[in-house]
Amino acid sequence: MKPPSASIRPPYLPKRILFLNDVGFQYGAGIAQARQIQSLLTLGIEVGVLAWSPGDIDFENVTTRPVDPELWLGIRSVNHLEGGKVMADGPLVAGLLLEVARFNPNVIIVGNLHAARWPFALLPALQATGCKVIAFLHDAYLFTGRCAYPGSCSLYLTGCNETCPTAQEYPSLEPDLIAAAWQTRRDIFSGPNGIAVVANSRWSAQMFRTAMPDCHTVETVELGADEFVFKPGDKTAARQALGLPDDKPLILCAAVNFQEKRKGSGYLREIIVALKDTHNFAAFGHNTGEIPGLIGLGYHIEAAKLATIYQAADLFLGTAMEEAFGQTVMEAQLCGLPVVAFQAGGVTEIVRSEITGKFVRPGDTAGAVAAIQTLLADTRFRPVAAPWARQYAVSRFSLWAQEHRWHVYLSGRLQAGTGHNPPTIAYPLDVADSVNALDRYLPSWPAEGRFLSEEHAQIFAKTSQLPGWQLPGDSFKLFEMAYHAGDVIMEIGTFGGRSATVELRGALANPARTVKPQFYGIDILDDSITRTRQILAGEMLGDHCHLFHGVLQDFVQRWDITPTMVFLDGDHTYEGVVKDLVTLSAYLKPGTPVLMHDFLNTDNDTGKIGVKRAAQEWEAAGHGRFMGCFGCCALYVTLNGGK
Repeated sequence: MKPPSASIRPPYLPKRILFLNDVGFQYGAGIAQARQIQSLLTLGIEVGVLAWSPGDIDFENVTTRPVDPELWLGIRSVNHLEGGKVMADGPLVAGLLLEVARFNPNVIIVGNLHAARWPFALLPALQATGCKVIAFLHDAYLFTGRCAYPGSCSLYLTGCNETCPTAQEYPSLEPDLIAAAWQTRRDIFSGPNGIAVVANSRWSAQMFRTAMPDCHTVETVELGADEFVFKPGDKTAARQALGLPDDKPLILCAAVNFQEKRKGSGYLREIIVALKDTHNFAAFGHNTGEIPGLIGLGYHIEAAKLATIYQAADLFLGTAMEEAFGQTVMEAQLCGLPVVAFQAGGVTEIVRSEITGKFVRPGDTAGAVAAIQTLLADTRFRPVAAPWARQYAVSRFSLWAQEHRWHVYLSGRLQAGTGHNPPTIAYPLDVADSVNALDRYLPSWPAEGRFLSEEHAQIFAKTSQLPGWQLPGDSFKLFEMAYHAGDVIMEIGTFGGRSATVELRGALANPARTVKPQFYGIDILDDSITRTRQILAGEMLGDHCHLFHGVLQDFVQRWDITPTMVFLDGDHTYEGVVKDLVTLSAYLKPGTPVLMHDFLNTDNDTGKIGVKRAAQEWEAAGHGRFMGCFGCCALYVTLNGGK
């Protein structure tokens, strides 16, 4: 009989993968690795692990599905190489290469390193054997001089050195060695022969690219968890099983160690003090007993036990100030828990703002208290947030989704978008007065015909039942813009979700775009946010979206994104449009297309609205180039910007 790998694994995938990490399946990164191994085993790939000090946690302790003994090659410890003594890097690398050779891998994935004596010189040595070597980015350790999270320190951008403010904190390094360690990382990951990097979130990937602009390649493979274990359950039964009170709403928190400063335990204390009379708080992790008012549930790694804990809660609270991904937030969303969290790192890719949860500024305890109270009291949000959290998490963070991402990556099909793709075909203003109906459908990007697809030709009719006012020319242009430039869509003034639907359908229609388009909708009205949320969910587009309740000026302070297109349909007063255009000029990258709604509305002539006047003054000042009118909109391209 053929082994399972021969019958399951597609021939273009590697036969055998070896993971290298520090502490096996212990702690967050170890659990993440176990879940990745599960996904790779499902693909029919043989997998083994070399761990510096794996502890006593076996793979079977953390896996949630049967393990195929033909594919799982086991975990082996290598800290015996030093025999209790600290060896020089050269002999240590030689010994590690022999250990790797025992597995005879095709691909080596190097994971967490900072709790072990893995020399960075090992990576190019492994690459020299002919194996594909991938460094998996769990945190900042691969692009700083020594730390896992830089906090407010920016030395990692210019050169970590002996002035490191946290040199003695974990993972510690003697100050006089930090500069060389920082440079070694750049030597290893930069240039055409640099080690490939895979990040656990887009945030991590962007941080790496910013710190190391000459890096060879960085792709994102987001983490996942077993959706058949992490799922909604009976809240009352879960509370009874855990011995939790049932007299108040229960807020759940989690951290491997609540003594770790970046997890925000000080802020959690303040939130508990503010809400202890009306809410119960529980948490799993180490050192929960140090926080008054927090019911400690212990530290757990078993998925079924964790799922029961999530099922007992009404809401998950994330207080981490820095987070590369946020596995507990992901697990909470899979279990259908709405989330209130500090807007930090990769967490913003898991929670969909104003759809499955709410974000507050990092450290803003008053904002967190208000968000918890608002979410639990919001009769329009709370009933739908839970099922949407589950739905969107399953589509993006299930084991199947993680398996698919590894499948795509290992197949060599790198994720790609269209990037900043400005329109190049312009039309004079007087074309807007044409009586020819087909002039509503004038392309701004080179194309064989007016319409990109049958859906493009019918998009106005297909969305006519959705709330929001639009002309056929507006719909045409929104779809075309998103098709060509819709990697990161910003819409100012969402109203009801119709334009968002058109834009996302256009972005998803482009076969050259293999990254998921991201939509950021901004509105100051509660009803607009609610309508848009409902429409996007009904159109099955919500997992692409974040909604922001507020104004553009506040949004750009909160969200670090680089829009590839903008639809401006917010405050139509002259003063409002001027304010938004000034903000966009400082925020957008040059070459970004901006479609301005109501440019041709006759209310511009009476002064009731001021879109046209503000836009033409903006153009005259050299900030934008007019590309033509479509429906009642005008298309511009930014000529200068802040990014």
